[in-house]
Amino acid sequence: MLEKSSSFLEAVGGDMKRVTADEAKRFVVAQLVHPIAAKGLIAENLPDNFDLLTEGIIDSLGFVDLVVALERYFDIKVDFSGLDPENLTVLGPISQYIAEKSGVASSQST
Repeated sequence: MLEKSSSFLEAVGGDMKRVTADEAKRFVVAQLVHPIAAKGLIAENLPDNFDLLTEGIIDSLGFVDLVVALERYFDIKVDFSGLDPENLTVLGPISQYIAEKSGVASSQST
């Protein structure tokens, strides 16, 4: 897992408080680069409707690890009631959710 530092966000051109869905998606993909590659997939080419669970990239424990990494790195709290259960492991919706949560966290801290 990536440490909470500015290096990733510098690489994607973001800042620590607010991120775009695309930046969040790149973070998720960076966390899962090895299992993605093991499936013979190119991380940068994954579509937003790519389901990490059903495609065998993560299992339930891997999802928990991903959520912990997202919470720590983006300094947010993932509230599962704010997510459609069918989209919990889908790349686009989880990325959009992280972007929205980062904006909420940012506006609450100012």
